Amino acid sequence: MPIVAPAVRGAAPTAQVLEHAFERAYVECWTPVFRLALAWTNDWAAAEEIAQEAFARLWARRDSIDWSQSVLPWLLTTARRLATDRFRRLRRLMGQSRSLSTTLDLDQHARWLDVRAAFGRLSPLERAARALTAVSGLASEEAATTLGTISAAVRSAVFRARRKLEEA
Repeated sequence: MPIVAPAVRGAAPTAQVLEHAFERAYVECWTPVFRLALAWTNDWAAAEEIAQEAFARLWARRDSIDWSQSVLPWLLTTARRLATDRFRRLRRLMGQSRSLSTTLDLDQHARWLDVRAAFGRLSPLERAARALTAVSGLASEEAATTLGTISAAVRSAVFRARRKLEEA
């Protein structure tokens, strides 16, 4: 859904219009962005930080954003990339420090390993498509825009992901 009406050609939006557009995007898009980040991190605080950073980047680019188009795909893509960067940093940290302890009991740890293994068998497209459609509630067309692919590929990836997770 467009945030503001298309501007007159050649006319730059005023600071007030940009601020209003950003505020409206924040109200309309915070929950889907947060849900995607939470699905990727499984950590409430990290998801909030990722969502905040995505909106901070949107604010920094407010002059170059086409506010006549929905900014949700841009925000979801940004949040997904931020979550991926976070995972990479954590993986490097875990590789450097093997002495970190866990507070999970053995049953929880075993369940977590099962879930992690099941998701590990999914391709990156399957994981992202499943998270965007099941957790964020996006239609396959919106998820396709976010992932830079076509909706048929998203529907196929969701189907394959569901089948693989059911088999696990």
